[in-house]
Amino acid sequence: MKTDKNFPNDFTSWIETHHEIVMYITRKLQESADDVINNVMNTRGTGGIYELAEDWTDEFEEQNTDREWDGEFHDEIDFFCYTKNHNNNGNNAQS
Repeated sequence: MKTDKNFPNDFTSWIETHHEIVMYITRKLQESADDVINNVMNTRGTGGIYELAEDWTDEFEEQNTDREWDGEFHDEIDFFCYTKNHNNNGNNAQS
């Protein structure tokens, strides 16, 4: 974890988001698909997956600073992760 971590919505929100993103990544690693997650695992290993999960968590939290959730939290995280995982423009391997 980065030592200068910023929690835009508070630590509880960050860790809940991180948990959901890690669950998504874990499911996708079991599928062995041609996607960003499996590419990171194959090229950078477990450490790369740790960094990917942290980067995606930070980005999701930043995009949703001060947002009040009304039941759509899990849908939004799934859509965010799906979009990040299937972005084939080459800019998504790290974040």
